[in-house]
Parts: sequence; structure tokens; C-alpha cells
Amino acid sequence: MPRERVIRFALLGYGKLGQGFHKIFLQKKEHIRVQTGIKLELARILVKHKNITRPRQTAPELFTYQPADIADDLSIPIAIDCIGGIEPTFSIVKQMIRGKTHIISANRALLASKMHAISDYANEHAIHFLTEPSFGGGLPVAAIVQRDLVANRIHELYGVVSGVSNYILDEMYTRDVSMKEVLKSREIPDMGESVAVVDYEGADSAMKVSILAATAFGIDINYLDIHSEGIARVTRSDMRWARRFGYAIKLLAIMRDHDKGFEIRVHPTLVPQNHPITSVHGHYNACYIKTDLLGEYMVYGRGVGVEPTSSLILRDLVDVSNRIFNNPKRQRFYFNWNEKPVLPIDEVVTSYYIRIPCVDRPGVMGEITNVLGGHDINITSVHAEVGKVRGDTIGYVHIFIDNAPEKMVMSTLEVIRALKLTRGAIKYFRILETT
Repeated sequence: MPRERVIRFALLGYGKLGQGFHKIFLQKKEHIRVQTGIKLELARILVKHKNITRPRQTAPELFTYQPADIADDLSIPIAIDCIGGIEPTFSIVKQMIRGKTHIISANRALLASKMHAISDYANEHAIHFLTEPSFGGGLPVAAIVQRDLVANRIHELYGVVSGVSNYILDEMYTRDVSMKEVLKSREIPDMGESVAVVDYEGADSAMKVSILAATAFGIDINYLDIHSEGIARVTRSDMRWARRFGYAIKLLAIMRDHDKGFEIRVHPTLVPQNHPITSVHGHYNACYIKTDLLGEYMVYGRGVGVEPTSSLILRDLVDVSNRIFNNPKRQRFYFNWNEKPVLPIDEVVTSYYIRIPCVDRPGVMGEITNVLGGHDINITSVHAEVGKVRGDTIGYVHIFIDNAPEKMVMSTLEVIRALKLTRGAIKYFRILETT
């Protein structure tokens, strides 16, 4: 058995994640000591509000309201950020770094907007700065990219990174129900995310892909600058049509490395039913990676919840502890920032599925396809259907188009709308390219 070593650490924030992590830490600290020879001790908990009732089992002397009580205490070399938000967390994290406190962050909002600044600040002060708990629950993508794939050039990386969104879409698809029905599920509140504000609008995935872009490609991009669409517009009818044509609908975060720039986007995507990503069900996450040496590689794991996030925090806690014991003066450079630009969504080239509700009369499909052809858009297949909506007969034209620039497709749809043939909103989905 290795010689026992002691590391004291602090917890920044004591909300749902902070309390949940503390509970799991108490359950696992002896197991970690036996496995690693490292005795971890929680020394301090930073909280903001004095008048909140805390769990009785947590010793009152652990709590502090002053960040300096941690940053200035040289016996506490590690702090875990579970606060959330950007400020005052950003200032607190910088204060910790100035005090030579290594940082493990589970705060995706902070990292998705301040990753470059914190990373540079940590390097300047020779401080370890670990970010993976902020990304995707139990999905250790950063460690795989930085360690297992270190010799590989990553050509593209895409996947399901929002467990709540995936649960909602998966239920709609497999049970053939509306989103409204799924949102009544008792499981939703237990997943620890705000469906209406975060996953429903796609911000959660945008934050995660911003963090992953820094890790995998060295891209410095604020999540607010990422083209992001949530699941709000996905309907039961969309799911039915997707199934009929051999697809599933997944909310995907997509990153690709092109010669002229990086492609980064988040949106509901049609995925061929035989693709491994479609086997990601419920609140699970997955990332599909394509590299020059290894080829194709998929990582799969739980996407939401305190348990998988705590697993990564504990892993990083042991990792930093080992670094402290083995080489405490070593400076680590975390990100090799890439100067290549991020392409605007207008320049992204992909294939599309378009569904146009239209008047039911001869020649309509021909008029629509003529417009597409006149704009140099290549149609791979077209299908016509007739249906009833509130007693009225409606025609549906389903069009699959080959790779085309986003700007060209959107401008062509505007021309089709101007024909006054439509009988409702035109729906479109980008299709995942698998070759």
C-alpha cells in the first residue's frame, strides 16, 4: 500500500451540486484513500448567504463567507468551483489563483465565456486549472482528447451533450408523444437542469460545446457567439416524418476543422437511424470523434446529475493531488489557442430536409423544385403527400437537398415563401453528414 498523503481542499458554493458532491465525497473518501494512498479532507466551504439553513450534518465551522479565508490559507491547495454564474465567480476564481490555489471547475457558464482569460491567468501563476466536470456529467471527453488522442488530429467531433434535451426528444420519438406530454414527466425535475431556460433553448449545449471547442481545437469562443438552436420548434409531426424517412432527430453539437476555419453549431439534426448516435437514449450523452490515426471513436455516458459530475470532480481532485506531490513546481500550459477563425453559420455547407405545406393543386411541386434548381440547389429526392388540417386539404412537399451553403438555402426558402403557395410554416432540418 502506498504511503498515505493528505490533501486539504475547499468547496466554492454549496447549492445542489455542492451539497450533492459533499455527500458523495463522504461516501467515497475512504475508498479513494485505500485505492490511491491520498487522504482527502474538506477544509472549507465558501457560501454567500448567512441566513440560509444548512444541512445539520455539515459542521458549521467549515463555512466561510470570505474567499480570502481559502485563498490566503496555504494549507488548502485546491478549490472546487460549484458556484455557478459568471460574477462574482470569475473574481473569486482569480483570487484563488493569485493565492496559488489550484482550480477544478464545474461551472460551465463561467468557462463558456471566460475560458481563455482564466486559462492564461492560471498559466501565469503556474496553477493547475481543470475544467472537465463542467462539460457533460460523466463524459470524460477532455481527458480522452488530451491523453488518448494526443497524437491524433481531430477532423470532427459531434454528439449529444444535453442530457435533458436528449431525454425529451427520445421520449417524443419512441413513445410518439408531444413535447408537452414529455414535460409532464416526473423525471424532468430530478435531472437538475432548467428545461425552459437552458436545454429548451439550446444554451446548455452551446456552453458545453464552447468548453469542448477550447479543449479539442484550442478555439476561444464565447458560447453566445455560437449558432445555437434548441428543441423548442421540434414537434410530434417532425418525429413521425423523420421516422418515416429513416432518421431520428437529435440535438447535436457539431464541430469540424476545415482548411479555412472551424465549423461550430448546435441545432436539432436529422441522424440516419443506423448511426451509433441514435442509440443514445434517455438522459445519456455521447460524443463521436473522427481523427486521422484512430479513425472513428465514440464516448458514451450519463449526461446529467450530481453523481456523474461528482465522479469527474473526484477524479480531478486525485489527479491534482498527485501532481502536487510529484512535481509541485511544474507549470502546465493548458490550451494551445488556435488563430483559425470560426466560420459564420451562413458559410456552413450541409444537406437539408425541407417540408413545405402548400396548396393542393397540380404543378405546385414543379414550381417549388424549379425555384430550388434555379438557385443551383441539388435535389436528391422529393416526395409529395396530401393531408387534412382542421378539415382543409393540405399538400406536403418533402425535399432532401445535397450539400449547399446555409445562406443559399435560407434565401431560396424566402423566394418559395414569396410564391404564396404555402399553407403554413416551412420546416427544415439539417442532416448529419456521415461520410
